[in-house]
Amino acid sequence: MNIRQATKSDATELSNLVKSLAHFYFDEQGNELPIWLLKTLTKSAFSKRLSSTDYVNFIYEQNNKIVGYISLKKPNHLYHLFVLEEFQGKGISHALWEYLKIKSEESSFTLRSSIYAVPVYRKFGFRKLGTIGVKDGVSFQLMEFNA
Repeated sequence: MNIRQATKSDATELSNLVKSLAHFYFDEQGNELPIWLLKTLTKSAFSKRLSSTDYVNFIYEQNNKIVGYISLKKPNHLYHLFVLEEFQGKGISHALWEYLKIKSEESSFTLRSSIYAVPVYRKFGFRKLGTIGVKDGVSFQLMEFNA
């Protein structure tokens, strides 16, 4: 296991990792990503976030391959947490989450979770806020964590 700060040179691999999991966003199979969401997943969008002081980004590598990624939009909004599908259920998201909490020194966090990921975040101690939101076929749940 190796967790390190993500760099601009990781942008392509991170874009591909997150796009490979996009099917977990949808309520129905076969949908395509809305343009507004697709624009946030391009290599240039990742490069911009990786270069910005407004974000903190870490990756989890195994055998020199990025298998997990976490991003925090400062001060305390969990922007992304993704693990390659074949590596899910092995504690990688938990390791990234714990690492981020230590590095950020924040005690509360917010996020917009895909419906698929809600059980994972609940295990981390997040609680749901309000009802499920939907935009262009993509559902999400607002959630909050307080230490």
